[in-house]
Amino acid sequence: MTIIAGIDEAGYGPVLGPLVISVAAFDVPDDKTDCSLWDLLTDAVSNGLQGRKHRLAVCDSKKLYNTRNGLKPLEDAIFSFLGIKGLKVTSFYQLLDALSCFNREVIDGYPWYAQKDYALPFATSEAVFLNYIDLLQHSMAKHSIRFSHVGSCVVTVREFNEQVRTHGNKSTVLFNNSIKHIAKLLGESNGNIDLLIDKQGGRNTYSYLLKKHFPGKEVKILKESSEISSYVIIGKKRSIKISFVEKGETVSLAAALASMFSKYIRELFMVLENQYWLQLLPGLKPTAGYYKDAQRYLSQIEHMRQKKGIVDDILIRKK
Repeated sequence: MTIIAGIDEAGYGPVLGPLVISVAAFDVPDDKTDCSLWDLLTDAVSNGLQGRKHRLAVCDSKKLYNTRNGLKPLEDAIFSFLGIKGLKVTSFYQLLDALSCFNREVIDGYPWYAQKDYALPFATSEAVFLNYIDLLQHSMAKHSIRFSHVGSCVVTVREFNEQVRTHGNKSTVLFNNSIKHIAKLLGESNGNIDLLIDKQGGRNTYSYLLKKHFPGKEVKILKESSEISSYVIIGKKRSIKISFVEKGETVSLAAALASMFSKYIRELFMVLENQYWLQLLPGLKPTAGYYKDAQRYLSQIEHMRQKKGIVDDILIRKK
């Protein structure tokens, strides 16, 4: 078996809210590793909302989440894939714990997150995702595929700022937190790993960073270009192929699923942040945290922020 995995993020660009990096992985028979998971699981999974009929949409989260669709397309997939692993999640904190991204001390440092657990899901129902679970299990069993791993890393604002100060730029922060997922995959699996990661920070060369994080391992460059940069890290018992691909979530189901987990978790954090300020300032328009609208939001909450003594370092990202 080969582990086919994908890593993608949500929240790399915004001024407000956390950066979330997620990983999703499947155990796939060696003779099917060159096949698209969308093609293999076509009975249960669609690469988009159009024409999917009864199937589950798994694709770039930006195509699924908008004001019209809301959180339902993301929740349908997240709760279905968690269900395959036997994880029953009924609240925000449970979700963070299930994905290994829950740190009580960090969360409690933010007045909009601390002690603010709430029920999930928002928009889907158990009856809906139980049906998708049945479809997925049948389709994966037909091809001896197993959904083997999912995890998320949440970098909240203060922690993001601290890491940027330490490393000098946010692209390195993104890379370092992505590497944490690779380390966990190595610890929890035995086969060779074929990993796709969305291109990070416009970088085309990653060999130096990989050698730094995998000391003593041979890092072989397969290709480096503006579209794709691929490497093989050769170990004594197994190898890891890592490909950094432009718009990776459009070519890898695993990366698309990771993008959906990242987007969903970030949106849940933003729900809490918006609720906090809305309670203090009724009528305040919520924000997604991106630069232009964040400036509007910060201007409107400025007086209350000063009154509450909210320091910049837990609210505003520096990069």
